[in-house]
Amino acid sequence: MTGSLATVIADGAARDPEHTAVRSGEASLTYGEVHTRCGQVGAVLADAGVRAGDRVALWLHKSVDSLVGVHGVLGIGAAYVPIDPAASAAQIVALLDDAETRVVLTNTQAKRVAELAELNPDLRIISTDQIDGATPSLAGPASVDESDMAYLMYTSGSTGRPKGIVHTHRSALAYAERAARLYGLSPTDSLANIAPLHFDQSTFELFSGPIAGATSLFIPEPYLRLPASLSQLVQDQQATVWYSVPSVLRLLLDRGALEDRDLSALRWVLFGGEVFAPEDVRSLMKFMPNAQFSNVYGPAEVNQCMFYNFERLDDPTGEIPIGRAWDHTELALNDGELLVKTDTAMSCYWNRPDLTEQAFVEGPDGATDWYATGDLVEEQDNGMYVFLGRRDNQVKVRGQRVELEAVDLALGQLPAVTNAVAIVATGPDGLPVIHGLVTSQPGAPELGNKALSQLRRVLPAHAVPYRIVTVESLPVTANGKVDRPAATKMIEMDA
Repeated sequence: MTGSLATVIADGAARDPEHTAVRSGEASLTYGEVHTRCGQVGAVLADAGVRAGDRVALWLHKSVDSLVGVHGVLGIGAAYVPIDPAASAAQIVALLDDAETRVVLTNTQAKRVAELAELNPDLRIISTDQIDGATPSLAGPASVDESDMAYLMYTSGSTGRPKGIVHTHRSALAYAERAARLYGLSPTDSLANIAPLHFDQSTFELFSGPIAGATSLFIPEPYLRLPASLSQLVQDQQATVWYSVPSVLRLLLDRGALEDRDLSALRWVLFGGEVFAPEDVRSLMKFMPNAQFSNVYGPAEVNQCMFYNFERLDDPTGEIPIGRAWDHTELALNDGELLVKTDTAMSCYWNRPDLTEQAFVEGPDGATDWYATGDLVEEQDNGMYVFLGRRDNQVKVRGQRVELEAVDLALGQLPAVTNAVAIVATGPDGLPVIHGLVTSQPGAPELGNKALSQLRRVLPAHAVPYRIVTVESLPVTANGKVDRPAATKMIEMDA
């Protein structure tokens, strides 16, 4: 491995300062320019009191400043905490309190910044515009230990309290370098990765791309609502590597005008985070004739740990395997649940020793450093693994994790609601979305937009139900618990 993530941009600038490091829409920066701007970020953060070992929140819409922000923080030995741009001010304040940080770097709208400052006047909120004109720090990349925190990324928790996943320079760098090798990344590559910073797929373009000297294409968020424009951008910018959740690829297939595009520059299409139907993959292959495909598997707690690379699908009906372990990774099964032992694993859940102890279990070698994924899998005769389902009620919505119990709790706190259950079913665009099924007090009005607005204040955007359906009673199992599968059938019949 290289020294640490703190030196990645400096190393790239030393190799080829004029090579394009990042492009987002019409904006772009060379490695030399990113290095200079990272030094400016470091100077501004130091003036704000940030020191090595501190945490800095990044409340950033995707742009060239996303790469600058991340590596500017890492370059001074601090750790970054990515914030969902769609989160409410109250949710952001709660995360910042949990992460114990008072410094926020942002490029979001002034109105939203004012809302955050009003809720917590003690926050030091720095706009990316303030970076312009700052004198770069001359200190150079900080000296960090491989066990130091690189980033703290939050994911949903079953109690409604998000869990903070701590990745160190060791785990993040092991992932980044391994991914760069596996997919043969080089300076000739342009990486199209649509994941926001608070989604773990973003680390591919943030770290693997710069390590290989490649160009990272940060896709602006509006393109995700315009599939035809997205495919046009990928064509025009000659992307060679694509990485996203399958739902984005499905949108491209349905509404991306792929028959009018030349996507022959793509040599790798990576997808992960949810199940991808083989028939959809075969349809995509017709429009991406030179691409190999890779099903990428790995919870955010362990980064990527498995892969299945393929150029064609021979089985017309079978599921696409999640593949086999990559280097320095061991797999085991415990009553069908996948256990993973790897150097890309998180160090812990932030300030949650109870959850950390539950997550790491004893493996077949007697060691207690095996991460219990909660995923039920099966090993095939050829050594490949296939995904069967979950032990719990965690689901994926457009690749992002949602604990349905957390949505249950939020629904149950709505006015007049007496009981509630959240389920996943097909939405209007044919993709999975969350639906809420509730019972309410007699005479209570139907739950409408006001209820959804309340949910948006306490739930991540991807966890807010698409709709809420009021029923006379919820289906229950023989032991009196809400029957989630039966509730799912009720929603599907009502659609």
